[in-house]
Amino acid sequence: MEYTPLLLKGFSAWIVYHGASHVVRGIKEYLPQIERAKLPPSTVSLMDSQIRFLGGTYIGYGAALCWASYDIKERQLLLNILLAGLALGGIGRAISAGVFGWGFPWVQRATITEIVVPPLVYWFGSRKYV
Repeated sequence: MEYTPLLLKGFSAWIVYHGASHVVRGIKEYLPQIERAKLPPSTVSLMDSQIRFLGGTYIGYGAALCWASYDIKERQLLLNILLAGLALGGIGRAISAGVFGWGFPWVQRATITEIVVPPLVYWFGSRKYV
């Protein structure tokens, strides 16, 4: 039994779920009202817009990942692009943490996941389909 497609489908469902949560809840998911009140309205608006936009892109990313998992051999290029994009996003988070600090504890976990998981998926899973 091939586990890579199953794991990719599960991961894509998780990404779509989190994307939908971002779209629906926006900044309220991360900053309580008391914290938002300390920020200028334009900053809150920008942060909310970015979080909801990224949620939409997560939904699209998850859908593309799920689609690629159905035929990894034929969709290898797409899968590699998605994995590279995830790793680059993690590197971007690491740079941000170096400049501004980690902020929330989950950001560090997300960064590690985004940097470590793509090479593992490639090395232990998708490369054997080439």
